[in-house]
Amino acid sequence: MAISIENIPEMVARTWRDLEWTGQRVPKQGIDHAVVILDGLRSKEYELNDMLPESVVVRVPFEKEYREQAMLESSLIAQLFRRTKVRVPGTVRQAYARGTFNTAEPVMLTMQTELLGEPLTAELWQTLSTSQRAWVAEQLGSLLATMHAFDPDVLPMSRVDSWWTDGEATSELNHAPRTLPGKLELMKSRTETILAPHLSAAEAEFVERVFAQVDEMISRPEQQRALTHGELHEDHMLWNAEGGVGVIDFSDMTVGDPALDYAHFAGIAPELPKMVYEQAIIQHEQRRQAPVVPGVPQPMPGPLYRAPDGGRTSESAEDTGVLRRAEVYKDWDNIFLLIDHYRTGRSPRVELL
Repeated sequence: MAISIENIPEMVARTWRDLEWTGQRVPKQGIDHAVVILDGLRSKEYELNDMLPESVVVRVPFEKEYREQAMLESSLIAQLFRRTKVRVPGTVRQAYARGTFNTAEPVMLTMQTELLGEPLTAELWQTLSTSQRAWVAEQLGSLLATMHAFDPDVLPMSRVDSWWTDGEATSELNHAPRTLPGKLELMKSRTETILAPHLSAAEAEFVERVFAQVDEMISRPEQQRALTHGELHEDHMLWNAEGGVGVIDFSDMTVGDPALDYAHFAGIAPELPKMVYEQAIIQHEQRRQAPVVPGVPQPMPGPLYRAPDGGRTSESAEDTGVLRRAEVYKDWDNIFLLIDHYRTGRSPRVELL
């Protein structure tokens, strides 16, 4: 039995034998996980029912690197929940599935609370009031001010895959599969074998230029290392009028360039990257001056975004190129999606020019 949407309910039933549910839904699927939503969730051990939400999202990663990330992802989300204004999913239960289900590798099941809302698309943005748009920016700014100010060398952040193998020096790239350098290396290979036949001369030149720009950006010595979400696009940001923005799917978290997390905002609204950026700066400064909260990591000293200067102190220079680099990462991601489109058919056929 291969990992598929159809057999997730059976995996849940065999792993947690006390659970039953009244219905199931299949949301829009991503690249790295099979996902099913279970409704009317109850436990046959009635004393546990108060610990269960009405509906849960069950996520099963396809690849080993995402299985290994799952428990760490849950731990980091729990840390974020203490400080951020954005809604994030909580882990309800998590375990390796009972039995092998005839799969080559063990199966990891993560059951999370469902965040209600609609994807934060450009069309939805047009329907929001001025105050609602400001709320979106405040919430997303809160998330990034929290994530980007964590010390990447402190547990549990130090267990997250980093783009570099030499810490603060950031001169030795880490080509592990989940990191951006690793993905870039694979993309270059697949561009030759999969993508090139479908590109015009202008598109091929564009791809070469973007790869060169990304190579230069990730190779800057002594640049800032930050915990990044990695895929903050419209499908992972859910809006409703009661709770504002909810952010899902933290499975692509890495320690890398914080500019990556601003890459998709301009596709929702041209003004959104700057709105979120300004809110992140404001909220970082507020947190630096706030009292210490036991058990909650304190933000790093200095500006939220610091220029490559050999260290982070209260005197560090501010990095003014974050939003410019975000535009390049968006171009890079479009190439990633286009390769996946021709390789698997799961991603849309995006336009590069």
